[in-house]
Amino acid sequence: MLKRFLYLDFTALADYVSALEGGTRAGVERRHLGAGKGEGALDAKIVRAGGQRSYEDEESLKLSDTPEARFERLLHLAEADPELSGWVDVVNPETDLATVGIGAMVSTECDVYVPDLVQALSTSGGLGDALDTLDEMMPYAAALGLDTTTDLPPKHERDAVKGFIEKLGGNLVAVGEYEGSAWKVVGELQGQYLRDDVEGVAQIIGKVSKRWSTGQWKPLLALPGSSLLPRAERRELERKRPKPGEEDEYMEGPAIMLHVLAIYQ
Repeated sequence: MLKRFLYLDFTALADYVSALEGGTRAGVERRHLGAGKGEGALDAKIVRAGGQRSYEDEESLKLSDTPEARFERLLHLAEADPELSGWVDVVNPETDLATVGIGAMVSTECDVYVPDLVQALSTSGGLGDALDTLDEMMPYAAALGLDTTTDLPPKHERDAVKGFIEKLGGNLVAVGEYEGSAWKVVGELQGQYLRDDVEGVAQIIGKVSKRWSTGQWKPLLALPGSSLLPRAERRELERKRPKPGEEDEYMEGPAIMLHVLAIYQ
């Protein structure tokens, strides 16, 4: 099956393939040698002789070792020796995710999306630009009939939101859900490896870094194993629990956190 990658961490991919193959491949050269026979004749003044000549035709093709080619090799290597690679194909999330260990490489199909909160706070979400525009318009607020003390969030709150956006940069959090199961998979996506919008049913492959059980809540911006925020700020958020109406800002277990390698359709 041809794959359309929405996300591919080619740095981690190169490390995984190198470990399984015992080195790094710079490229590959394919050679094709063909052979055959053809009719030939020798002309002379006195004699004419007919015969056959043989020939060889060699074709050489040099290919670069692309991330897509490495990924296909990784799949073949994992299928050949799942114990060595720690590979787990999730067929039934209720049983497979309940027993998967930290460090296992999980491959699972689920409905993937980026939560609205994370999307809004990303550099591509537009909220940062809107706040900058609002700050630029503040001197004209009175002329527009706005009461800046009640109609608009105070400046310290606007600055705090813009600070979050700057810290997030181009990174996102993706969530994968299953029909008929409470289990979820969660993973941080680094901006430089994103290839397209992450949305819809897709295959996720990643290494398990954390897990939490039913009834446990983790803030989306402070997920264990992520680097969306500095450690001190993550710990402060982790101590909080969702208030009524704030559930969308948290992730409830049971769930596993992945170092995401690839998302594709």
